[in-house]
Amino acid sequence: MYHPAKSTWVNPNIEYLFNDEIIEYDIKDAGISIVKQYKLLGQDDLKNLMSLDKKSCHVLLGNLQRERPGLSKALSSRFAELRELFLYTNNLSTEKNVISIKKDAIYTIGPCKKLKFDTIEFTPKNIYSSYIRFVNNMNIEIYYSQNGLDIKGIGDSGKNKHRLYLIDFLRKTIGYLETKNFYIKKFLRTFIDEYKKMKLDDGYYLEFNNRSVIVDAMYNYQKVVIPLVQIVLKEMD
Repeated sequence: MYHPAKSTWVNPNIEYLFNDEIIEYDIKDAGISIVKQYKLLGQDDLKNLMSLDKKSCHVLLGNLQRERPGLSKALSSRFAELRELFLYTNNLSTEKNVISIKKDAIYTIGPCKKLKFDTIEFTPKNIYSSYIRFVNNMNIEIYYSQNGLDIKGIGDSGKNKHRLYLIDFLRKTIGYLETKNFYIKKFLRTFIDEYKKMKLDDGYYLEFNNRSVIVDAMYNYQKVVIPLVQIVLKEMD
């Protein structure tokens, strides 16, 4: 069960979705917009923040939170309040139509109508058509669109290492699943055969996790390849 005080949450009831409308709603200019609406800073501080470009504003606000614990606590409380407000006013069930929640973002199945709360606005940042969360690898979330994959739980450095390898493999597999292309079975058989014989490029054997520094063929086989095959068998039966 989700509680708005949790700044990050992944729905344990949703393992995967294909050919759905998945929307990432972000709070526009989250930190500064919350500070302005709820008057969490004095006029001088606020004026200083507003005079800066977006990146500098973000850095200064982060510094102010470290210097003033009360500000950090107040922001966290307002973020929680807004997450709860967004869920309630859009009649969202965290058991059924919310995939995951981040500090300032909510991933929903289907569109939401109520996006503006006074000066605070939730905006649809990304739209996806498929999603996978490997049950035995809870920290990894995969969001698919025709433009590519967004991977949550792996940093930019790790994603760059995997981009031409497992990320490309996942992108192709999900594409076949969406179109119900039965070539997927031959594609997976060939991939698994070459994978087990260690015929693929080394990048395919780099652990698919946030560290992404250890070459471990068994890890990826158990955590990525086998779970994906199991999904394919269910969906393409």
